[in-house]
Amino acid sequence: MIKTCIWMNIPSHYQSAFFEALAARDDVDLNVVYFSGTSSARAAEGWQSEYALKAYERFAEEGAAPQKQVEQVEDWQNRVHVICGYFNEALIDFFCKAGVSWCHWSEMPGIRLADLLGYRTVLYRIFYPLQLIAKRSYGARIRNYALGAFGQGHLARKAFQRMGVPEAKTADLYYSPEPLSPAEPCRQMMDFAGGRKIILMVGALCKRKGIDVLLKAFSKVRENRDWCVVFCGLDKAGGRYHALAEKLRLQDQVLFLGAYPVDRISEVYCAADVFVLPSRFDGWGTVFNEAASLGLPLIGTDLCGGAWHLIREGQTGCRVRTSSVSSLAGALRCYVKNPADAEKHGRAAQEWFMTEFTPARNAERFVATLKLWGGV
Repeated sequence: MIKTCIWMNIPSHYQSAFFEALAARDDVDLNVVYFSGTSSARAAEGWQSEYALKAYERFAEEGAAPQKQVEQVEDWQNRVHVICGYFNEALIDFFCKAGVSWCHWSEMPGIRLADLLGYRTVLYRIFYPLQLIAKRSYGARIRNYALGAFGQGHLARKAFQRMGVPEAKTADLYYSPEPLSPAEPCRQMMDFAGGRKIILMVGALCKRKGIDVLLKAFSKVRENRDWCVVFCGLDKAGGRYHALAEKLRLQDQVLFLGAYPVDRISEVYCAADVFVLPSRFDGWGTVFNEAASLGLPLIGTDLCGGAWHLIREGQTGCRVRTSSVSSLAGALRCYVKNPADAEKHGRAAQEWFMTEFTPARNAERFVATLKLWGGV
């Protein structure tokens, strides 16, 4: 029996199915602790503001010392504690001093650096290795005190190793939301498309998400009037991308749908033909999981963690250079010129998702790794 407690900053619909899969196993005794509820910013993006806790979930006592928070977890001394992210150094200090088993789990670091640098990709690639050097003290804590570090994919594991964590103490543990169920396609999208095929991007309208890159890339293939682009997400740029679309003369080929309720997001994917995440930085990008689960081919950048896993080059989609208009335009052109490839890659993406990225498969991965690391 693996007894574990996962410590999260907030509840997430991207993780809830994985926790349910763990709790359903006969060989896992699960606790999940959250430090706060859904933020107003997340609620504005369509996340549910109210969260019904399962029997294995609870909120931490606000303001309590780490020891008191931990002691409220039943049989805490005999659990493997999984710390999600870098947000609670005091909790890690306690685990190290108490001599209990713990693991790190996160995406690749770097989001704050990328933001500080204004999401200028060239500068980010220069300074990112220096940031990982600066994080070697945290890497040493994982190396010396933790069972290991779970990474949200290849980019995270590579970062941990540059922080000084031995490769044998790193393992993949992905975001694994439940596959979406097919739904009636979004009527607004279908009416706008008017029979045209749809390239879809789901995410906030901001510089990090590369909205400008996709607009400029699509302008390179605009001569084919059988395609259009739909952006689904909260506008955080004050209409800047609407203005860019007008400047590029794409008004009749681009729809800004706005934020969409999470519990109805299937309607958006089911109206689309190709999915694109052009982010300048994304630790994973769970929208890849969602799109693949409904049979869409995927295009993503090499600074999206999930693009290294859900995208199998030339089989389930295309991985492109971050911030490169020409690279993204080339990928779009492949599907614009060969719509049959989009259908073929979409079927392969769905099959690959169901093989490797379901909540149950992630639970298997978690249990197998803890056994390998000696956490039972």
